[in-house]
This record gives sequence, structure tokens and C-alpha cells, in this order.
Amino acid sequence: MRPVLLRFQLGGTEVVLGSYSTLCVLAGMAALACGTLVAARRGLPWRRALAVYGLALAAGIVGARVFDLAIAGALYAGDFSRIWSPTFQGFSLYGGFLTASLGGIAFARAMHMPTWRLADSAVPALALGLVLMRTGCFLRGCCFGVPTDLPWGVTFPPGSQAWTHQFVTGRTGILAAFGHVDPVHPTQLYEMAAAVILAAFAIWVMQRRRLAEGTAFLTFAFGFTLFSFGNGFLRVRQSGITAPEWFYPMFYLALALLILSLALRLNQPGRNR
Repeated sequence: MRPVLLRFQLGGTEVVLGSYSTLCVLAGMAALACGTLVAARRGLPWRRALAVYGLALAAGIVGARVFDLAIAGALYAGDFSRIWSPTFQGFSLYGGFLTASLGGIAFARAMHMPTWRLADSAVPALALGLVLMRTGCFLRGCCFGVPTDLPWGVTFPPGSQAWTHQFVTGRTGILAAFGHVDPVHPTQLYEMAAAVILAAFAIWVMQRRRLAEGTAFLTFAFGFTLFSFGNGFLRVRQSGITAPEWFYPMFYLALALLILSLALRLNQPGRNR
């Protein structure tokens, strides 16, 4: 666990680079560069591809905050300034994914770009961005899992969010005062591994000429959504979430069915590829 990556002095002011915030910024930049490069290698004009991806990223950031506002309204009720706070807290991954996808479709059409080819080209970028973001989560100690006895369980140090949660819920009791922390599922690492494996499979799908453009992107989205459904049962529910416990499982299942139906529709026999 390393919540702070770097500290240095700049003009007499101490600059602190947090692991999560720094890696989130790097994730956005790396994803834009990666997506644009892949799109260019697949014959798309790189300037317009960069513009579409950049606008989609901006839409995703706004959507991530709006979605978080909907599911964790209590965090904002006492301080409305949190809504436009520039801090890297209070963003929903899937809120960002949905609005970035919808925004990307709208921007691609406005710029007369092939929507599904752009979507497929974004798959490596999505995986890279997810890996960097969840690396930041792991270093900061957030988004941790429930306790486990499995050999790959991760033990975060005293003072971490996992330690605090176990102490407050009474799991470790008086032992927490002596620094005891039970090992937990490394749900951040699970998510990173899933992103890499699914992206590799989606890239293989992308090379299947018999499949319609867009199938690779939808394959990645479908697989990652199903993974998120399962991983959610291993992850500790954040205290600020006010949505009912059934919300996320139902949301993931409904979204997975929607993605699957769209992929099947794209690949209907006789449909123009």
C-alpha cells in the first residue's frame, strides 16, 4: 500500500502526488494515446479519432459523477460543493462507461466516423485505463474485498480503509488496536486481470472477419459486466452508497443482457457487415 507516490518541493510549495489521482490522470492520457494509435493503425484518421475519444472521455467523467450522485446522494446532501469538486473521489466506473459509450456514438456520427470500428479500436485503451486506475486503487487501499482465508488474500496495514472497516464492524475487535488486519480479497487485482484477459480475447474476436464490427467491443463490455457482477459479491460495500443492495447486481445483469442482445443483433445472418 502506497497512497502517496511522490512528494517534492516546487517554488517553496510541497507538491504531493497521490497514487490514485496520479494514476487516474495517467489512465486517461494513456487510454487516449492507445485508442488513437490503434484507430490509426486500423485505417481511421487519427485526428478525428482523438477528438471522438477525447470528447467521449469528457462525457464519461461527467457521467461518472452524475451516476455517483444518484447512488450515493447522502454524501452530497450535506455539502453540495462535492458535486463539482475537482478531487478524485465520488466517481462511478459504470456511470462513466455508459456515458462515454453513448457520447462516443454521438460524437462519431457527428464527425462521420465508423462508430463500431472506433469502438473496437478502443478496447486495448479501455483495458489499459482500467489497469492503471485499479493499480491506483490498490496502492491507496480503496475498493478492497471481503476477508478471505485464500492464500492470495492481501493484508493491508493498520490505518488503511480495510483496517478501519474491520474495526468499525467489529470483525477484528480489540485486536485492531494492536494493528491486526484480516487478509481480504484483492478485488482490484481481480479487475485488472479480468480487463487484460477480456481485452486479449476481444482483440482475437476483432480479427475474425466473419463477425460484424463492434462485436469485439461488445464482447469486452459483456464479459467485464458479468465479471463485475461476480466481483461485486467479493467487494466491501462502500459506506456512502445509499442505493439498495440489490441495485448493482440487477444493474449488471440488465446491462449484460442488453449488450448481448445488441451483439446478437449485429451478427444476424444476412445483416450488412
